[in-house]
Amino acid sequence: MDALSEELEEPFGLAANQLPLTALSRTIEINLREALGETDIPPDITPINGYLQ
Repeated sequence: MDALSEELEEPFGLAANQLPLTALSRTIEINLREALGETDIPPDITPINGYLQ
């Protein structure tokens, strides 16, 4: 239980088992820009070796 609580203590980060907050934020940004009709859309953030760059 102690190990599990330590893993859940900080759910956002760059490790493979953490939530990809940066990628989620970028996806929201891309969707909003597309909805607004913008053409200068940033690229998706893709993982490299299980980690987001």
